[in-house]
Amino acid sequence: MEKRFRVSGMTCAGCENLVREALEELEGVVSVRASYSEGVVDVNYDSERINPAALVAVIGEQGFKVELPD
Repeated sequence: MEKRFRVSGMTCAGCENLVREALEELEGVVSVRASYSEGVVDVNYDSERINPAALVAVIGEQGFKVELPD
């Protein structure tokens, strides 16, 4: 399953790497693409092993805010 998160606060490639590396450590995450210029993080994951709430929590733990849709 793939999910796109709108993330605010990423300002450089270092921010992208921080988020990507943190998410890639999670069991069930297959791949991550983060773009500070687009303000998005795309995560491909196994929905049987991890859920979107856990992904949001990890992004938040890195100091960034996930913008949830209205």
